[in-house]
Amino acid sequence: MSAEYPLASPEERADRIVTVKDVPAVNLRPGTHTHIVAGENMTLSFITLDAHVHFPVHSHPHEEMIIVLQGELDAILAGRKYRLTAGDVLPVAGGVEHGVCLFDTQCVLIEVFSPAREDFEAKLQQAMDAR
Repeated sequence: MSAEYPLASPEERADRIVTVKDVPAVNLRPGTHTHIVAGENMTLSFITLDAHVHFPVHSHPHEEMIIVLQGELDAILAGRKYRLTAGDVLPVAGGVEHGVCLFDTQCVLIEVFSPAREDFEAKLQQAMDAR
């Protein structure tokens, strides 16, 4: 099937493809860094959390999906603790209180937010301007 479509030019590829490692890292809090990819209606966060890091319980209006790629953590969601490991996905509805606590190892996650997180995108812009 793909043989019937022309290969995108390098310019077309550059206009559409984001290589995560080329996106400047943003520190959200001590012990964390993320590479943020902004879409029109959603924001992706490729986040690395150091061992023993925690995000206090908080809420925001954005729906969020937390996808664990590596490591293990406890997620607090609506007053309950959930152990998450690589391959787990935790949907978090907008407005629901949640947070995370890490153990003795680093954890790598993808966070998907909808609608887009303007605050994250502003932090990305600051990091890009600082280059």
